[in-house]
Amino acid sequence: MNRDEVLAGAVGIFGGSFNPLHNGHLRMAIETREVLNLRRVDLVPAHVPPHKPELGLLPFALRLDVIREAVAGVDGLGVSAIEAEVDGPSYSFETMARLRAATPDTRFAFIMGSTDFLTLRDWHRGLELPLVTDIVVADRSGLDLAAVDRFMSAHWTWSAEGTAVRRIEGGQRVVFVTIPRLDISASLVREKFLHGRDVTALVPDAVRRRMRIEPDYFHHFWTS
Repeated sequence: MNRDEVLAGAVGIFGGSFNPLHNGHLRMAIETREVLNLRRVDLVPAHVPPHKPELGLLPFALRLDVIREAVAGVDGLGVSAIEAEVDGPSYSFETMARLRAATPDTRFAFIMGSTDFLTLRDWHRGLELPLVTDIVVADRSGLDLAAVDRFMSAHWTWSAEGTAVRRIEGGQRVVFVTIPRLDISASLVREKFLHGRDVTALVPDAVRRRMRIEPDYFHHFWTS
């Protein structure tokens, strides 16, 4: 089976704290959608990221608003506010379960970086995630497919359905894609901003505009 046919028409779900959204995030969403012929990719900001402290985190409403502004007019990208319904930590397994329950006729594919995939055993019900949703493992760090296969063999029984497609027994597919690397991180953006440096080309124009309009607001949360 060709990799570009496996998930054609599915909706990609790309979660994260997005503190702030940067161009690496956008390119990962765009590249994945194009390579796999996804219908669209929805960015899903976490209300309370379970793996990151609340200190230094921009308010959920601001992150959601900025992401909406940033993806406006970008073909195939959307935003989901499903995490607004969650009071406690945002767990990916539970988010995907809610999405499937809310729209049972929609096929979803959970998008994650390759290094994150290799830490699934440390996530809340992480090893159950590929049992309930297709997963796209997007590599931008030079990790090879063999490392993904070794991790999968340690935790699931699986079979190959093509060069970069794996089917987990009793579960869904894991699809491996390689995307161009943009060496940008949210921590780099925050550091540059707090030192008064220019973040042009690191973040979408909408994000940079909000940072310039409300610098004290961003400073307040990123230095707390």
